[in-house]
Amino acid sequence: MNYDELLKLYKSNEFRKIDSQDNAKKFYLIRSISKSKTLTKFCNRFNCENDLNQILNSEAITIQAITDFINENFIAKTVAEIKAIESELNKMQNFDWGGSAGNSLEKNIVNNYIKKTLHYEDIEKAITGNILNSVYGYTMNSWYNHWSSIMIEEIFNAHKRIIPTLDLVEKIDFFIDGIPFDLKVTYFPEELMKEKIADSLYEKYGSKSELTCTKNVIKSLDIAMPHDLKDRAMLICLQNLLRERETTSQEARDFLKYISDLKQQVILYYEQNPNELIRWLYENQGEMRFDAANRFFVVLTDSSNIFDSWKLKRNMSLLQHSINSKLDTFSSEQVNKIDFYWKKDGKFYTAISEILFIIK
Repeated sequence: MNYDELLKLYKSNEFRKIDSQDNAKKFYLIRSISKSKTLTKFCNRFNCENDLNQILNSEAITIQAITDFINENFIAKTVAEIKAIESELNKMQNFDWGGSAGNSLEKNIVNNYIKKTLHYEDIEKAITGNILNSVYGYTMNSWYNHWSSIMIEEIFNAHKRIIPTLDLVEKIDFFIDGIPFDLKVTYFPEELMKEKIADSLYEKYGSKSELTCTKNVIKSLDIAMPHDLKDRAMLICLQNLLRERETTSQEARDFLKYISDLKQQVILYYEQNPNELIRWLYENQGEMRFDAANRFFVVLTDSSNIFDSWKLKRNMSLLQHSINSKLDTFSSEQVNKIDFYWKKDGKFYTAISEILFIIK
């Protein structure tokens, strides 16, 4: 197949069909240099036409030649630049979306304020209150995620088994032993955790909701609780209040230990059954960003307090040790092939994926 035919499959998430072609590895590498400026430089280097089909079919331009070009032209960040990023990330004290529901900031503002608020004075008040908090939380968290992801990707790119991409390329961040991967740094999914601990919470504390159980313990200890926080912020706040009482309250200690142990059991289960978590992550990705590309998941988890997992994204020493150890033992013959169902289009897909749990 020529480049245009393979690109059509690429955009349609038909990656396994691409893999069945003899020129698949070369196609993926060419994708990583396909932006206009980089491609022009490449063609000047090899004295070839600026035609991706011809480059793919050219016997003179080998996989090794493309790989060498990438390695020669890739500019890694210096140790000082990485240290500067780490230093700035360490200034972050709170990771709170401010009610913006992650990447749904515009949707949140339109649905919860613009469409529900008639009076001018009320919408003006909302702008300086809840909307401002949402915009602030969204901006700060997005900033933190962006720069910490760059730092983590640099750790990958520094490893001897990695071939980086020269430009930002959709669905490919780097290659390991010739296999293209899209890096996804995430935390253990809160919705999945809620689902898995619900029955145990009900048996022990009479409710499937961690928030409700926490409120009941707070009330039992006669601790004054706020009433104007969103559910997630409320849960974090109340459990922090219980931590402040651990030294004087056996009930607070027992509850927090039970919650911590319960979550650690769930995390351990998925460490031992990684394909189940990979499948869940593919099937529950955002609709606007859906694809079935090969993904390398890095799942960050603070087992003592899952709400502090975001801090691990800037823990350079832990990240370097864990990522390098994983790459040192990576086997292209043992990658996970995941079949998953995407309910939005009613289709099944097969993805190649790898996962790394980094647990504090």
